[in-house]
Amino acid sequence: MGALGTVLVAGGAGVVGECVVHALLARGARVVVPSRSESRLTALAGRVDPADQERLHLVLGDVGTEQGAATLRDAVPAEHGPLRAVVASLGAWWEGEQLVDVSSETWDRILRDNLTAHFLVARTFLPLLDHTAAPVYVTLAGIAADHPEPFAAPISITGAAQRMMVRALAVGDIGARVRLHEVAIMTPVVTDRWIGAPPEPDWLTGEVVGSYVADVVAPEFARPNELLLEIP
Repeated sequence: MGALGTVLVAGGAGVVGECVVHALLARGARVVVPSRSESRLTALAGRVDPADQERLHLVLGDVGTEQGAATLRDAVPAEHGPLRAVVASLGAWWEGEQLVDVSSETWDRILRDNLTAHFLVARTFLPLLDHTAAPVYVTLAGIAADHPEPFAAPISITGAAQRMMVRALAVGDIGARVRLHEVAIMTPVVTDRWIGAPPEPDWLTGEVVGSYVADVVAPEFARPNELLLEIP
């Protein structure tokens, strides 16, 4: 196992999370991916290089619920040993009505998936990080946290709150023991599964995003004291 150690990627079965998983595996990390969807875990396993399969550990479980997070809190260290790092690639894009027309059902769902899930993962796994092994915790964020979107206001709101969550963690006791970062992804992420209109030439690729996050997770990362990072 390389210097990256064991890394849990929450949301690693999603499109962007999978890019991070591939990059971490390529650098020798042992990667744990929890997901509530067995089919998505199976699909992820099928797209991983056979040479890396033995370092990929898939766990069926829901980090977005109290009970699911508690179950994973007990199961992951028992099965896979101490975690050196966590990458939280959680939530999904939504676009619809203006904020005053958003239903309570939609609001609650986006809040749960794009903010509460981040809270549960941080609360569950930050205390488990191996404080003797240069621990690091990374969240991924999008452009909407900085730029209000009239037809995606819940995404902008939860993104801004996620950023404040990381800042609040950084000034607390945990910030003195764990290196914390938010990585801002300021364009759509283009992968080999891209569907829709042709992407713009300056949009980030999955390979670039995954490689950058792997750089951040590495113990020798050159900017350890910068809380907010933006992929060049």
